[in-house]
Amino acid sequence: MTDELKNFIISFIIPVLNGEKHIGQCLDHIFREMDDNDEIIVVDNGSIDDTLKIIKRYKKVTILIFPEVTIAALRNRGADIAKGDILAFIDSDCLVCEGWRNAAVSIMNDGKISATGSRVDISSSAGWIEKAWYSNRLRKQSKINYINSGNLVVRKDIFKVLSGFKEELETDEDCDFGDRLNNMGCCMIEAPQIRVIHLGNAKTLREFFKKEKWHATSILSTMSLKKVDKPMIMTFIFMICLLISISMLPFFLFFNLNPIIIALLILLAPLMTVLYRVYQYKNYRYFFHLIILYFLYYLVRSITVMKALLTFIFRR
Repeated sequence: MTDELKNFIISFIIPVLNGEKHIGQCLDHIFREMDDNDEIIVVDNGSIDDTLKIIKRYKKVTILIFPEVTIAALRNRGADIAKGDILAFIDSDCLVCEGWRNAAVSIMNDGKISATGSRVDISSSAGWIEKAWYSNRLRKQSKINYINSGNLVVRKDIFKVLSGFKEELETDEDCDFGDRLNNMGCCMIEAPQIRVIHLGNAKTLREFFKKEKWHATSILSTMSLKKVDKPMIMTFIFMICLLISISMLPFFLFFNLNPIIIALLILLAPLMTVLYRVYQYKNYRYFFHLIILYFLYYLVRSITVMKALLTFIFRR
């Protein structure tokens, strides 16, 4: 480690629930990167597998146990006892890559930057779903409004001023945190060199659907916190197109018309999104793969919105 890197103490905070499959690898990779003064805090959500047994094999790892709370609360509990100047939130199925600490400290040495990190990366053995979904990523250091909390680095004093993550949110707590940090006038930088490999990505369309269904649980709670919520706007466009398509279907069947118009209408929102993405990132390789994934993405979000609206109507 260089003298520059000793300017900061980093507290690695890892939330986990039944993570026996990856927690050992996660800790191994952090130990290879961490400085002698750094610390690791694992916050368990009530694991019933061998997660805690594995963690206890590692010296200098602080273990906290908070069953039946949100992942936001787990992260906050770790931050509450953290001794470091910098908080590094790493998911238990993520592997920090070589050079992670040097890159993180290099960015945070700029006092104008409050938070950094990068979108999680994929392993070399990833399938088409992972390759397509994570193909659109920044290749250079850029100012951004959101970084996923699986690889988020933030100054502890700023984290405290913002009162951490909102614990009532089941998901999207990192998106909400990024919004509040930017609204406060702080700078968040995505730096691809602060790289982690995410092992827990969806490998099948069924897993992808289930994962996006979980992520969608808090979309209505966080919607009002954003000035322009592009995913929500596109979700409403998808819902409108889907409803129009369903209403038009009997007409097309009765007159034996070509249903391609209905198909194009249903795929309008996914197609618009993919066209924007491939233009933004100049990556056309997974164009058709992304149309499939964004169709499922908007479908599951539409189902979530409809359920919430129906629940609201029938409760009145």
